[in-house]
Amino acid sequence: MSNILPTKSNLIKLKKTISLSKQGQELLEKKKYILMNEKEKYISKKKEIEDKFNEGYKNALLAFQNANIDLGINKIYNISNNIEIDNSLDIKYKTIMGVDIPIVSYTNNKKPNLTFGLLESSISVDEAIGSFQALKESLVQLASIEITISRLDTAIRKVQTRSNSLKDIIIPNYIADEKRIQDTLDEKDREEFSRMKMIKNRNN
Repeated sequence: MSNILPTKSNLIKLKKTISLSKQGQELLEKKKYILMNEKEKYISKKKEIEDKFNEGYKNALLAFQNANIDLGINKIYNISNNIEIDNSLDIKYKTIMGVDIPIVSYTNNKKPNLTFGLLESSISVDEAIGSFQALKESLVQLASIEITISRLDTAIRKVQTRSNSLKDIIIPNYIADEKRIQDTLDEKDREEFSRMKMIKNRNN
């Protein structure tokens, strides 16, 4: 039971608190649905990029197999060890309803710095390198979307928890306090009315 004193001023304050709490709970529900809609958009986008990635992976694997056939596994292994690792990612963020969403961009326009001669290579090697570069772009997009969906999902769960807490615990407790205080004040009013009536009867 709450320790709020049963006074008229506290009753007024409690009514305002209940009203604000209900508004807050409604806003949380709206926020949840906005986040859920955003999550659905990213899930649809994820499916498109997954299809693109799977197709790119098949092409890259086929190009890699052709390069192996042309030059042999050992030479391809040596060539791959001499290709410079490209970590040119640009990561920025945008905010959706308080959730930081990563925007990762990667462009494969930059040609890799190859340290082997043309005589050591073949067209199939160039095709394999190009295929894996294209695959990396899809992989970066896919990773960005996975992180985004995970962050939105976490935010949705937090908002749902807060909304449920207001709806099922906090607001009902406030309403119970309101009723208790109102009943107490009503009882005091009845007692006061009865007392005044008795005084009036005595005076008559």
